[in-house]
Amino acid sequence: MPESSYPHLGQLFGAYMHQDWGSEGKDWPDLVRNFANSETTVDLSGVASEIDRLLTDFPDDPALCDQVYRVLGCYYDPRPDIGGPSVRMWLMQVAGFLRAGAERA
Repeated sequence: MPESSYPHLGQLFGAYMHQDWGSEGKDWPDLVRNFANSETTVDLSGVASEIDRLLTDFPDDPALCDQVYRVLGCYYDPRPDIGGPSVRMWLMQVAGFLRAGAERA
């Protein structure tokens, strides 16, 4: 999976969910909110669509997890934050959060 397949998602993960993600926010909603507020040219519903495509492209969690963290530069581990659900569930939550932000904009 090339990073260029998901350019906006790569920006979210690489710039806000990197190894030192704690310096960008306290939790994933904070990170996504900071992304939405600072990336003025980004279409939030477009990022949510990239998440939908990623979930379709990689339907099983182990492959998805590996691809997300390794290729897109995401070091944020959502599982402790949301009580153990899969990365897939978390990505669906992120997409919903982005769509809600797009509706408010």
